[in-house]
Amino acid sequence: MSAPDRAALWRVMEARRDHRHFRPDPVPPELLARVLDAFRVAPSVGLSQPWQVTVIRDPARRAQVHASFVQVRAQERLSFSGERRALYDTLKLEGILDAPLGLLVSLDPPDGPTLGTGGLSGMLEASVACAVTLAWLAATAEGLGLGWLSLVDGQDLRERLDLPPGRPLAYLCLGWPALSLDAPLLEKSGWARRRPLRVYDTDVTP
Repeated sequence: MSAPDRAALWRVMEARRDHRHFRPDPVPPELLARVLDAFRVAPSVGLSQPWQVTVIRDPARRAQVHASFVQVRAQERLSFSGERRALYDTLKLEGILDAPLGLLVSLDPPDGPTLGTGGLSGMLEASVACAVTLAWLAATAEGLGLGWLSLVDGQDLRERLDLPPGRPLAYLCLGWPALSLDAPLLEKSGWARRRPLRVYDTDVTP
């Protein structure tokens, strides 16, 4: 990889943000296709590609996703108290109704045993997360905003949306960002800050 290519890759990685604010402008089909193509090249345990993606455009269906989010958020806020809950209540945690597209990524493993899953657990789910990350970088490179929504109930979504088989793991809001973020939104809101990487080198004597 050339030096300009390496620099471009790092610019994309550092520019990636979890977006919650979107413009209503539609996403051209060719841009959506390029974002989805990231799933084609994504790594997966045993080359299993254990995912499927459902594109959700219809505002009524996105409203159903939002209704599921409202229920889950109401439960999660009870995990916090005092000032932390008050700050939680001010956070914008989704852009479901604003973003013109939703991508529901579900775990859909192949039939039978999968190579590489006999040791560490959760490798199929980790593969889905890797694919989502590549799609996130692809969206960033195309100038799009993407937000990963986890505050939904997978079974509830399956019932509300009559989804194909598969276990929902990620709902991605995709569209043109309405805000330019030079830092993570949760950092700007005062909820959390990035921490230094903790590295333990077993070849170094304490």
